[in-house]
Amino acid sequence: MRLLIFSIFILMAFYSCSPLRIEKPDIVVPERYKNAKSTSTVTTDLYQWWRDFNDENLNRLVQEALRNNHDIKLAIERVIETRANAGIKRAGLFPTLDVKANISRQKQTFITSQAGKRSSTLINTYSFTPVASYELDLWGKLSSSEKAAYEALLVSEESKRTVVHTVIADLVTLYFEKVGLERKIAVTVSRIKNSKKSLELINRRYRRGLSTYIDLLQAKSQLAETETRLPALKKQLTDITQRISVLMGKYPDTLNTKVAGTDYIGALQPIKPGLPSELLLRRPDIRAAEAQMRAVFEELKVARSKRFPSITLTGSYGWTSDELRNLFKPDSLLWQISSGVLQPLFDAGRLKASEEAALSRYRQSIISYGKTVLQAFYEVESALVKRQKLYEEREHILDLLNALQKTYRAAWSRYNRGLVDLLRVLEIERQIFQTRERLIDVETAILTNRVFLYRALGGTWDETIETTADTKETAKNTEIFSVESN
Repeated sequence: MRLLIFSIFILMAFYSCSPLRIEKPDIVVPERYKNAKSTSTVTTDLYQWWRDFNDENLNRLVQEALRNNHDIKLAIERVIETRANAGIKRAGLFPTLDVKANISRQKQTFITSQAGKRSSTLINTYSFTPVASYELDLWGKLSSSEKAAYEALLVSEESKRTVVHTVIADLVTLYFEKVGLERKIAVTVSRIKNSKKSLELINRRYRRGLSTYIDLLQAKSQLAETETRLPALKKQLTDITQRISVLMGKYPDTLNTKVAGTDYIGALQPIKPGLPSELLLRRPDIRAAEAQMRAVFEELKVARSKRFPSITLTGSYGWTSDELRNLFKPDSLLWQISSGVLQPLFDAGRLKASEEAALSRYRQSIISYGKTVLQAFYEVESALVKRQKLYEEREHILDLLNALQKTYRAAWSRYNRGLVDLLRVLEIERQIFQTRERLIDVETAILTNRVFLYRALGGTWDETIETTADTKETAKNTEIFSVESN
């Protein structure tokens, strides 16, 4: 017994002399974003960022998606599952108490010593014994396992927020792509009307001998070419509206969400990205990667502690009797106290290999965290620089469109006087409509880039909208899992 206690103290001294220490990822965080025009250290309010577009129809769609989206519901269920697993791990820190009750009836046959005759008797046995057991957590195996489960819960919760963030961003992006397609359809319909008017005018001129037959054929060809674009655009519009329906948790169907004459770009205010260091605290994917790093570190501590002895204390206190009426009398009392030590001696290096694998997983989590942070910085910087270039491109397109419209009016006037051929006029008209479509594409890209920037900066939302069940469960277990990490 003394040798056992001495060995345990030696192992505890060895364990305390070689503790595992958490490592900090070596990441250089700049003082400010390279492509941010604003020098302000204050970040634009990102709470319910989609409301910055001032579109009540969009706000309604987002709220509905938060309530009904199936990816969000799956993420919430994963949080509930992880929380339950954390409860299982936490239970290992406490003693277990069981009750063992037994009733038996046995017949025994024996030979009497005097007469040598066989005889038998019935024996009844009744017992009632509470049994308690407890594993001493000398090496921190159980506490580290519980902390790892708690960090896994944080990972699950932050992953849920990432899913919600992604669903909102995808929905708003599709919404603006839908608005862009509706604008393109309107431009195409307008072009078809103009082509029909031009065809009627050229047809009248042809009958009067002022236009050639080639002019008439060219006008018909342009009308047919424009009409072929309309079905393709409508097909894309139907596909996007169906995808929006699925994100909202509905049957894929068309949505009556047409918005006319809304100046989204003119209503937007410049975004202040704030400090890069704030991004590490805002983005749920970064917080999830950090929690995952801590969880794997605790799992590494568990893997190391498994190489040391496990000590279990067991106690029982109860009663046993051959008659039920005498079961709880003092003469029927029995009790037992025992302790056991289990020390791995030979496992062909299995436990050592498990610790090495856990150490590698921890290093991988550090690398993954650094990669996540750098990816987040890239997304912000990319969105900022794209925003600048898209606005510059929009200004050039507006100048080009203004110049083409002036050229078209001059060319049409000269055509009516017979100074230029129709092909030149039709070519300028085609350039005007192509430039309008290009302007729509650029303005749609500005809006979707704005959504991407909100997402990259870690925009927030009202989490109480998602579900009431998850919120209640979180509040119920907040105190249970408030464990400090070493």
